[in-house]
Amino acid sequence: MTNNFELFRVPEKVYFKKGSLPIALRELKEVYHIRKVLILMSDLRCQENAVQQLTDSLHELQIEYAVSELDCPVTSAPECVLAYGDSVLETAAKIVGALPEKPYYITVPSHLGTTAHVLPLPDGNFPDMTIIDTDIMQENPEVVKMALSRALDAIACEKATEYSDSMAVRAVQILLNMAECSAEQLAEAGTLAGCAYCNAHAQKNQKAGRETVCAEKLGMQTEQLLKMLEAIAFNF
Repeated sequence: MTNNFELFRVPEKVYFKKGSLPIALRELKEVYHIRKVLILMSDLRCQENAVQQLTDSLHELQIEYAVSELDCPVTSAPECVLAYGDSVLETAAKIVGALPEKPYYITVPSHLGTTAHVLPLPDGNFPDMTIIDTDIMQENPEVVKMALSRALDAIACEKATEYSDSMAVRAVQILLNMAECSAEQLAEAGTLAGCAYCNAHAQKNQKAGRETVCAEKLGMQTEQLLKMLEAIAFNF
């Protein structure tokens, strides 16, 4: 049996360019022959514009769809589940993981810096596709700080690898200068942080002294890192 630490796992397909939503959804019909999609999200009223873009794209492709909030029970196994959101993606993953038959599972992050769209389901499997399109993503400083926290946790983790470190370090380099970053850069950093976090098998606040480990891997002094974190009101 292959050791998990010999693998670097991510969703099978990751679309990451601005405007990639309709292109990625076209693949559902042309490659996977999906006929029906269940869209899961947290609050339909707050996300009306994004829902409209999703449903318009599906309508143009002549793919049937239904939209449901996360607190509504999924009574039958759908052919395809598209989860749109931020932290709610982890709840959606649990719902999908509990279904008797695993559907084709797509994650679409709603906020810049989200990491949940590339994290595994409870059964260890990853989303089949994730679509990172900044046209339907909103800004939220707290979400960006969560990405930074996960990237730092991944760097400090004892099970970190060269692969997870390279992605986590890049994410931190971007997020330490978040005020000057474009939407595309913040979306990129969240994705890199999420991939690094799960592949390093990291846990939040897993040990004392992580700031020293992180600073060393980032090529800076501990005091310099702490000063930069303080400047963005980040609680290490």
